[in-house]
Amino acid sequence: MRIENISNSNIDTPQVKSQQTNNYNYLNDMDQDRIDHNVKYAAEQNKKMHAAELSSLKSKVEGKTETAEIFNALGIETEKDDNGKLSLSHYKQPGNMVTFKDLGYDESKLMENVKEIKGDANFQKTSLTSIDSLEKVGGKLDITFTKVKSMKNLKEVGTIAQCNNSLIEELPSLKTVGAMAQLSNTRIKELPALETVNGNLDLQNTPIEKMPALKTVKGDVNIINTKMTAKDVTADVSGKVKDKKDPVLPIKTDYSYLWDNSDRVKHNK
Repeated sequence: MRIENISNSNIDTPQVKSQQTNNYNYLNDMDQDRIDHNVKYAAEQNKKMHAAELSSLKSKVEGKTETAEIFNALGIETEKDDNGKLSLSHYKQPGNMVTFKDLGYDESKLMENVKEIKGDANFQKTSLTSIDSLEKVGGKLDITFTKVKSMKNLKEVGTIAQCNNSLIEELPSLKTVGAMAQLSNTRIKELPALETVNGNLDLQNTPIEKMPALKTVKGDVNIINTKMTAKDVTADVSGKVKDKKDPVLPIKTDYSYLWDNSDRVKHNK
């Protein structure tokens, strides 16, 4: 193929401009085809991996109907007290891609008698909207970007309480958090029992109005864009109390895109 040099004298001619534009569009089309192919390929691979993981996990729980034996088969160790309440070694969905719902289990039934989780409690991808039986988490609690609204009996979290960007509305019994308490962008209006946070307490962009029992915070207290001011925080705070009103950060936030169009999540009602 013969390649001609393009001189400065003919660079702006209509023919050259047309060739440049066509080549640019052609490269765009190639890139788009490549992207479409990669997206389709990734979706197919994910579908295959999900099917393989689902098949493997189903074989582990086949024929098991009791809650304890289901958890044990999936690598979550259980203990039962004299009242029939369960203690779990940790909590998470059964697979990297497979949920309890995928396996045909009602997660609320599995959790209805769980009183304690000794390690980390990761509720990512959960179908639960309330976890009211749970009283203690020994490690980290994570309900971020979930539909969990209520944890009525939770009294203690051993390390981080990561509840930000969730639908949580009430934690009426929560007394102690061993590290950070992250509650920003939630519907929390009151923390009536909370006494101690051994790290930062982040309540930014919430409708929080009072924390009457709060005694000690070993880090900062962030109440930016809330109904409280620094004067309302009477606890012993080792760090700073941040109560600046920031007009750039909206008080009301809609997270409906995280789930589906039927969920209209409005904060600070």
